[in-house]
Amino acid sequence: MARRTSSVRRRTPRGETVLYSRTVLCSVTGASERQLAVWEHEDLIAPTRIDEVGGRSEPLYDRNALERIRVIRTLAEELEVNLPGIGVILHLLDRERR
Repeated sequence: MARRTSSVRRRTPRGETVLYSRTVLCSVTGASERQLAVWEHEDLIAPTRIDEVGGRSEPLYDRNALERIRVIRTLAEELEVNLPGIGVILHLLDRERR
């Protein structure tokens, strides 16, 4: 698999959102790109934005996705919750935050 260029957009004085490339997100969370693809397919996470870089789509994620991945990994690895269960738990957490 070709390695993607890492890109992170830092917070500016104007308060712009920090966005992480898939490679950076994997590095920070310890998740694999394959896990991210599965979680996206299951609608557990979603990129904030998709940029075109060199004719390829580059998904970018915000801090909420980073925290969500940490929750998913905790549920899956420490509590041994399966994907459908993780989806239910995340849905309940989302409802609680509204």
